[in-house]
Amino acid sequence: MKPQRLALLLLTSGLLSLGSLAFAGDPIGVNDALRAIKNNWPDAQFSVDVAGLSEDEAVTDRTLQADFDAARPGYVTLLCVSSHGDMTLLRGDATQASASGVLPISVQPPLGREHVIFLFSDRRLDELADSATAASLGADRAHADSLVRKLQSLQAQGLMLMTRRVDYMVNAPAGQTQYTTRSIFRAIEEGHMTLPTRIEFEFNSDRLTAQSKRELDAFGEALVSQFRDRKVMLEGHTDAMGTEEYNIGLSDRRARAARQYLMESFGLSAAQLDAAGKGMASPIAPNDTETNMSKNRRVDFIFQAEDGSAAAKR
Repeated sequence: MKPQRLALLLLTSGLLSLGSLAFAGDPIGVNDALRAIKNNWPDAQFSVDVAGLSEDEAVTDRTLQADFDAARPGYVTLLCVSSHGDMTLLRGDATQASASGVLPISVQPPLGREHVIFLFSDRRLDELADSATAASLGADRAHADSLVRKLQSLQAQGLMLMTRRVDYMVNAPAGQTQYTTRSIFRAIEEGHMTLPTRIEFEFNSDRLTAQSKRELDAFGEALVSQFRDRKVMLEGHTDAMGTEEYNIGLSDRRARAARQYLMESFGLSAAQLDAAGKGMASPIAPNDTETNMSKNRRVDFIFQAEDGSAAAKR
């Protein structure tokens, strides 16, 4: 049978742009809770194939294509979990069940590991959220537990359900971020425990720019997935403009802003992350040109070695 695009085409044109719906969350807690979703419709023989991934990675502003097929007609609902733990429920407005179809998925920030759970049911799942085609469901374990309980209640009332889970790493196009999560893995494995970053802030403030949040997402994903037991110091640095006292305060606020973003977005603990400002005391380039001064306005990530020490190799 030729796959039908159905009314699921409504899931394109930004409805799967999860970044616009994002807020602080707990990705580990959310994904742990969602593993309790039970399948009770094996006869559906539901399967999904996602095209557009390259070595388990997806690039922002590109589109993946999810082809689904089943032995029985049903309705597909997507439950998307971003690297920050944000849960977004995506539904088409199909009025008839279908045994096959195509769902375009637009890849959007935040960067990091994204999970997509395909919910295939014998009737529409209108009870899970309001009438909106795309609905934010929360970003912590309590909201995930609530969703699981709703599904279990519906199954107790006769709902038939099968799920398939697909996960992939969301990265920016090559060259748009200083690090990827994989490059951070490699650096630490090679013993480079201090990683300078080009974390940008709004002028004369500690407010992170959108680009800086993407840079921090790569570190957040690395910490959650690989270095959960490593302590990390975030050191803020400035150029030589301004007084020493002012720059110490500014660099400290900026380091703490980066730390707060990682804690709120990835559920990292305050015990794992520390922050301090070093002002203009440790330049990595001469403060003689704007280009060089921009290199000195940075946040260094200093990873604790496995033996508990903080190595200095760069």
